[in-house]
Amino acid sequence: MAIETWDSPYIVIWLCLGVLATVLTLGVRGYSGKLNRLEVGFYGVVIGGLAILNGAALGQTMYDKKAKYNVLGVLGNTLGLSGSLLVSGFILLIFYRYRVVKHPDEIIVKNGDLEISVSYLLSGLSTILWLGIILGGIGVGHIIMGLVGDRKGLLIASTVLLPLIVAIWLMTKYSKWMFKYIVWVLRRKGLLQVVDENDPE
Repeated sequence: MAIETWDSPYIVIWLCLGVLATVLTLGVRGYSGKLNRLEVGFYGVVIGGLAILNGAALGQTMYDKKAKYNVLGVLGNTLGLSGSLLVSGFILLIFYRYRVVKHPDEIIVKNGDLEISVSYLLSGLSTILWLGIILGGIGVGHIIMGLVGDRKGLLIASTVLLPLIVAIWLMTKYSKWMFKYIVWVLRRKGLLQVVDENDPE
């Protein structure tokens, strides 16, 4: 079936369900500590592949053949691809949150610094969120490009590049915000382990 014929919402629904099923499988295995590097890579490729197909299918479904610039189609591409990855990343973050609550020793504040145990679930969700953010920035820039049409100028070019710049900034911050949230959860539950080796006691 050619990708141009993927204009049925049912295809989008099935692809979304496929992404969700894969993410839940990855999250459950990560929560139980049964993940290995090969599995994370496999699930990541499956999620990424389904997200790409979802972006193509949703973009084709929303495509407006009468419009000069395919803004709706690009919006569908962005929502289907970047949206799938971002939602997947946040779902995995929930699993990681419960994983850390179950094993609070995986995150320790030692001498004021955060020490994080190696976790394949964490690496998987970080990669998926990273891709979702950067692809979202590119997609929004492409949407703005379609909206401005043939207009040129420095101001127009800056508006097209702005979403990508914001995405790059978010990429540098989201990890910090994520761990602030995890530490807040552990502290609220009284599970945060703080070690001060300089304490004479």
